[in-house]
Amino acid sequence: MPDKIFPYGQGAMFFLLILAPTLFLSANDWLHAMCAGLLFVLLALLWLALAKHFQVRDLWTWIAHTPHALRQTIYFVLMLSSAGYAAYTAWRSAVFLSQTALKLWNVWLAALGLLIICWFIAKQGTPALFLWAIPTTLTVGLIALLSLVLSFPDWQMPDLSGTFLFSGMARRTLDGIPILIAFLLFTGFDPTLPQGRAIALGGTLGAVLTGVIIFRANAVLGAHCARILTYPAYAAAGVFQVGALARSEILFGSIFFLCLVARIALSIRVLQTAYAALRQK
Repeated sequence: MPDKIFPYGQGAMFFLLILAPTLFLSANDWLHAMCAGLLFVLLALLWLALAKHFQVRDLWTWIAHTPHALRQTIYFVLMLSSAGYAAYTAWRSAVFLSQTALKLWNVWLAALGLLIICWFIAKQGTPALFLWAIPTTLTVGLIALLSLVLSFPDWQMPDLSGTFLFSGMARRTLDGIPILIAFLLFTGFDPTLPQGRAIALGGTLGAVLTGVIIFRANAVLGAHCARILTYPAYAAAGVFQVGALARSEILFGSIFFLCLVARIALSIRVLQTAYAALRQK
């Protein structure tokens, strides 16, 4: 296994991380989520520019050059925050499963099982985790596009007056900041493998696709109906069917489950890396 993270892996992981919360977004948030995702792309590119200027491989390298007491504190905070974020994401994912496709599942056991699975995925190492993101992104992207294309005949332009609010964009941005920091911890300057183009492409595609999928919920279900549903993006996917699969929303929901796995696994990888660094003298 290579000891470096390849640019395509960076872009693929960024795509999955930005797309992950789509299932939980309300119908009003399609433009907020898209703008927040594009802002994350700009922030990532800004960090890459700073990393290039100061010749910093990644945020871990920068942390390693801070004073000992501050460094240990940062590692400890990263451990706690990443553990909390992984648990929170696993819980939300388990609740979603119990309310939709797997209603007989115990939420606590589902969340615990998801955390265990993601722990072993992250345990394979950072390069392996980012390589796993490449085929996962191809699968997610193809199924999402198929869903949009097959449902397009049922689209009707909804009334979207008053859709954008700066407060809505700020809320979506704050929600994504923890996972953006987790991603940037493994991102920086590498003269042999420039990452900027792949990250910009992956993040932009993730942001645009998020907005389009939530917009589709308004167009298919109607703005009023979409706004009162708990998972409008999931419900809107049920308007088409693939072969013998009558409940196509289950196939659609599964790709976002993979995106959520990426978020949890990356958070756990931060926890593992910070713990290993904290133990070093």
